[in-house]
Amino acid sequence: MVPMVVRLLFLPAFLWSPTVIESICLVCKPLQQRLATGLFLRPVRLVLGLCLVGCLVAGCRPDAAVRPDDIREYVAPREPMLSAEDFANPPAAPAAAGRPQVAYTLPEGWTEKAGASGMRLATLLIGEPADGNEVTIIPAAGTLRSNVERWQKQLDEEASAEVLAAAVDRALAEAGSVMVEGQQATIVLLVPQEDRPSAGEAEAILGGILPQDDGKAVFVKFRGNAAVARRERANFMKFVASLRFP
Repeated sequence: MVPMVVRLLFLPAFLWSPTVIESICLVCKPLQQRLATGLFLRPVRLVLGLCLVGCLVAGCRPDAAVRPDDIREYVAPREPMLSAEDFANPPAAPAAAGRPQVAYTLPEGWTEKAGASGMRLATLLIGEPADGNEVTIIPAAGTLRSNVERWQKQLDEEASAEVLAAAVDRALAEAGSVMVEGQQATIVLLVPQEDRPSAGEAEAILGGILPQDDGKAVFVKFRGNAAVARRERANFMKFVASLRFP
C-alpha cells in the first residue's frame, strides 16, 4: 500500500482531481479507508513541509547574506548650486526681534516708508509717496572713492574713465561731512557729466557714506530728480547726522 501512495505523489498535477482520487479509492478499499480517516494526507503534508523547510534553508545560506563588498546604489537629491552673485551678495542677517537696527530723526516733509527689509535698514520718502523720492539706508563695503565712482557711473554709463575720474574728484572736493557717533560721514552730490538735460529733468544722487568699525560702511542714498536733490541737501545732511545704531 505504501508504494502505491508514493507513486500517487508523483502523478502529474492535472490528475490530482477528486474524480481521479475517487476512482482509485473504488479500486483500493484500504486506500478509501485511509482517505476517510485523513491518513492519506499525511505524506502530502510531509512533502510540502519538507519543501518549505528547504526554501527557508536556501534563503538563510551564507551566500544570501549581505556582504561587505556588496554594491548598493542610492539616489540622493541634488543640492542647489550657488552662483558667484550669491556669494558676492549674501542675505543680510535678520535683526533681533523687537530691536531696530538704526534710529533717526526725520526732517520736515519726510516720512518712513518701511523698516528693515532685506538688505535695507530703512526706506524713507521725501514729499508725497506718489513722487517716488526714496531715501534708503543700506550696509555695504568698499572705500569712499570706489563707491562714489560706482554711483557716478550709474549716472554716466557711457562716460570715459577720464570723465568719471574728473567728476569724482570734483564731487569729493565739494563734499560735506557730519559726525555720527564719533565717526565722520561724507555727503556727496552727483550729477550727470555728459549730454546733460535741462536742470529740471536731470537725475542726481545724494549719497552719504558712514564708515563702521568692522571695515564696512552704511550708505544713505537718494537717487532722483536733481532739483529735489539740491533742495533737500541740507535736510539730507541733518538726517545723516541724526543716525544712531542701538
